[in-house]
Formats: sequence, structure tokens, C-alpha cells
Amino acid sequence: MGKTYTIRSNRLTAIWDPDGARLRSLSLDGGPNMVLDVDDAVSGRLRDAYAGTIVGPLANRVRGGTVPLNGATYQMPCNEDGITALHSGPHGLDRATWTVAAQDRSALHFTHQLPDGYGGLPGHRDIDLWCDVMNDTLTLRITLTTDAPTPVSIAHHPYWRVTPDHLLQINAAHYLTTDDTNLPTGQIAPVADTPFDHRMPRAIDTATDHNFCIATARRDRPHAVAMLITRDHILHIASTEPGLQAYSGAFLPDIPATNVAPLAGIALEPQGWPDAVNNPEFPSVICTPDHPYSQTTEYKVQSAT
Repeated sequence: MGKTYTIRSNRLTAIWDPDGARLRSLSLDGGPNMVLDVDDAVSGRLRDAYAGTIVGPLANRVRGGTVPLNGATYQMPCNEDGITALHSGPHGLDRATWTVAAQDRSALHFTHQLPDGYGGLPGHRDIDLWCDVMNDTLTLRITLTTDAPTPVSIAHHPYWRVTPDHLLQINAAHYLTTDDTNLPTGQIAPVADTPFDHRMPRAIDTATDHNFCIATARRDRPHAVAMLITRDHILHIASTEPGLQAYSGAFLPDIPATNVAPLAGIALEPQGWPDAVNNPEFPSVICTPDHPYSQTTEYKVQSAT
């Protein structure tokens, strides 16, 4: 493990790694790590599953990696058999070494720059990530400014440790159906009478890797998005983002002698709706010089005991 940075409140301790602006550990009152993590010297396979990183600048899947914008088409590098660009392909923010701009006891400020054309997308982009802990809440604030219109949907990608008796609530009445490549079909479907109805707490279905439609536009302040209940802790997620990608972790690697295995953790990623650049009816993810990108996501943690 390389150099890490620790921030603390009176209750929370968070450990960050500049490699991918990666959350390596989050613990409450000195308890166990609530996110899956493995030292890369043991195995890099969890790292390759985006564990704890910031993903983007265009999170989730983009069909063919193609981005139509203002009469032009931009090509992102694909990293799923040439079919999709997942989390902006092989050179996304998760693979960047972020700069630590400032740190104090309870807060950490990362920065990163993307030059015009990097990752196949237009605009010189300046990204700031502020992480702070206060009492029982970890807050992430992410901003991006650009000198040209460009698509932006950034997400934080931790895998939250779960127990077999976990319960997940998601404040969404609709979700996006997907095809056999896990891309949205364009249909916005009711969750009612499906395995994806989490309006009341229930265990996540192992086939879940879907966007839940939280809102039709980014909000000015965080709203309650999801609640995860495990044997050890209760996690409340609030965000400004209009979507939540929930992934059961069914294809997580099995790493012996660690707590990492399929279904050992689930990803809950506030973000824009996936492949919005190719679905005009989805909430827009286009950022312009006059309308910078800004996201706030809050993780409030309680002990379950």
C-alpha cells in the first residue's frame, strides 16, 4: 500500500489513497472497516473492480463509447469487449493519481486535471474532491469546471460490506431496464412487482446491476437516496444525483484469506443516469463553462447494535 491520508471526527475514521481517490477504510467508533478493501500486494483484482475509487468523468456504461454532442461525435475508448466504455474506459478517473491539495484533521481536498481530448472527450477539465467527516457523517463534494461543453457524471464506487441478512431500501419508484450488455434499453420501468422494488427494505437480488431513477434532474441539495441495514451498521445515503446504480457484487473476485468474495459487498453509486448521452429523454449530463458540475453525497452511519 502506498501513502494514505487519514481524516477523523469524534466518531468516524476514513482512510484515503490518492490512487483513484480511493476510500480504503471507513470505521465508526473504532469498529471494523465498512467497505471492502485488500492491499494491492495481496491482490489487485478488487482494485480492478473499482473498489472505493472515484469513477468518471462519465460513470457507468456508454454504448459503443460514442458521445454525440453539438453536431459532433466523440469516441471514448471501450473496455468491455469493444461494446461499451465502462466508467470512461481504461483511463478513467479511477486510474488517476490524484493530487492532495490540502488536509486537516477532519477534511481532505483532492484535485485532478483532464486535458482537452483526454479519454476521447472535449474540454480542459479541472476536478476538485472534498472529503470531510463530522460526527457520524462522511460528506463528498465533487466539482468540475470545463472550458467547453462536455459530458460529466462522476460517481464514488465503494463496496459496502453486507451480511446475508442485510436489507436495502432505495427511494425510487422506477428503474432502467437493461439489455444483455448491461446497457439501458431506454425503458423507464416501474419497480412494482419486480425484484427491484426496494421502496421497503429487502435484500438485494443477485441479478441487480441497475440504475434506480431517484429524480429527473440533479438537485441543489442532498436528498435521501438509500438505506442499507446490515448486522453491524446502518448506512444512510443522501445525494444531489438523479440516479443510483446498485450492484449486488455478484461478480466480485474471491480472494482467499480476506473478506472479499462474490456478494460480500454491494456498490451503491449516486450518479447521473447511465448512457444518458445516447438517450435524450434521460436527465442531461452535459456540463458547460457557464454551468459547472457539482455533486454532494453524504454517508451517515449508525451502529446496528
